[in-house]
Order: sequence, then C-alpha cells, then structure tokens
Amino acid sequence: MYERRTQEAPSIPPPPRGTIGSTRPPSDVRIGDFVYLDGAYQRVRDMRSAGTAAHRVLIFAGREPWVMREARTTYRPIDFR
Repeated sequence: MYERRTQEAPSIPPPPRGTIGSTRPPSDVRIGDFVYLDGAYQRVRDMRSAGTAAHRVLIFAGREPWVMREARTTYRPIDFR
C-alpha cells in the first residue's frame, strides 16, 4: 500500500568521547579534529591547501582525502591545560 515518507533526517551518533563540537571554516580545522563523513567520524591525520585559504584538503586514515569548501561542524578534543 502507500507509505508516508518522514521528513526527519537520520540521527547521527554521539560525537567522539572527549571532544566538543563547533562550526569552523576550513582555515580553522586542525590535525586531530574529527569530521562526520559517510556515517562515521573521521579523524584528520593531515591536510593540504587547496589553492586558497577558503578550501582545505583533509586527509584521513583509511579513507580518501576530502575537500572542505565551507564551514562545517568539527569535533575537537578538549584541551585540559
């Protein structure tokens, strides 16, 4: 029969333990931050410039590099200094 589609977005899992989320532009992302991509949190292992300060190529372990072109929520480990 007919099934009604819901407008709810699928929920994402809780962020990695010991991190705090914030919306950051590509220029503010650091090695060690986490980004939620393709259903999992990926830790930034390295990064490269993509020609401008407005774009960054983020490199992860076990996943192909990803170009960050706009501000996005990233999760940074809490620093207890």
